[in-house]
Amino acid sequence: MTTQEQKLIENPLFLKWVYHNNPWIEKHWQKFLAEHPEDKEEVLAFKVQLSDLKFLDELLNPSEKAQLALNIQEQIAREIAKKRKLNVVYTLMKYAAVAVLFFAIGGLQVYFFMNKQDKALQVAELSEPIPTFAKGPVLITSKGENVQLFSSNSTIDYTHKEVILLNEDSIIKSSSDKANALNQLVIPYGNQSKIVLSDNTIVWLNAGTRLLYPTTFSGKTREVILYGEGYFEVSKNKDLPFIVKTTTMDVRVLGTEFNLSAYAEDNMVQTVLKEGSVAIRKKDAGLFEKDVIIKPNEMASFNKTTSSTNIYKVDADYYRLWTKGLISFEDADFKRVIKKVERFYNVAIRFEENSKEAIRISGKLDLKQSRKEVMEYLAKVSLSTIEQESENKYVIK
Repeated sequence: MTTQEQKLIENPLFLKWVYHNNPWIEKHWQKFLAEHPEDKEEVLAFKVQLSDLKFLDELLNPSEKAQLALNIQEQIAREIAKKRKLNVVYTLMKYAAVAVLFFAIGGLQVYFFMNKQDKALQVAELSEPIPTFAKGPVLITSKGENVQLFSSNSTIDYTHKEVILLNEDSIIKSSSDKANALNQLVIPYGNQSKIVLSDNTIVWLNAGTRLLYPTTFSGKTREVILYGEGYFEVSKNKDLPFIVKTTTMDVRVLGTEFNLSAYAEDNMVQTVLKEGSVAIRKKDAGLFEKDVIIKPNEMASFNKTTSSTNIYKVDADYYRLWTKGLISFEDADFKRVIKKVERFYNVAIRFEENSKEAIRISGKLDLKQSRKEVMEYLAKVSLSTIEQESENKYVIK
């Protein structure tokens, strides 16, 4: 999913435009379409689909609507990219069929931070798209307040009563939320953060990641939603399973340590277990399909294209080094390593020759080094030449 698509699905005004439109919201989106003509086709196609499903408005809660929207949007993005010359009406009929299918199979399980009863003022505060690139992480509270965390390695602590501790030196008043009302923590490229949830679970979030979570957990499970990469140290509670939801799978644990990498733009979703046990279930798993169970020092690698999962023996410690500013790789796909470097340093790196993308490398990167030093090291271990094209752009030859 592109940055623009993520901003669209995460903007509460979009679903308000579809389900609860008014002159102010209509004016806002007409202005958006005028200013972004390159996005007009996709945005309008998405809106038509959700409008056609208005009969579900009272049957679906906001969480279910958001998951349906996410699924349709991803399908639209793929189809438009491949078949821009198709008749629009025919294409939209296909999208409607896809949407109904998702509803029928019960795949509507991802929470969304938009609450149907939000007041107009709270919605207005969220009218700007969520910043993907910023000077530091951004906390979006369940009430729609944006809190800028200017430290590139921020910490957020929810274990203190009625307050949220930021970077160990400042506090903000905690919202009086309804059960499971969601906050969102956005980590732009070039940043990382650590969050301590209300149950004392600790989560490290890597660059380019979003985590949705409640101020306090309630109900029979503890659930969060991850877009990107996180290392979890889950507080043990045998009566309340901890579930990490992604667009493709759910990871269910009781108390354990594991790393989960689930970036939308990556074809592989990787779950690496340090200790304990986890059960992984695909979103589209059949009624009789068993969960994938992995043991410590194993990685479950899910391929989005083939919808298959492979289990590998690994050293789990390697997969948490990024929380300490290190990247270790053993016979790794050079392209995947480059993607990690792009996210950490907030740069764009392209390959001049596609054949170079298939090479595999081994080594260790200290991300505390300068960009120049890291690029020189990568060139050395890959037997390539890396040239700087502009301030934030590089090419591998």
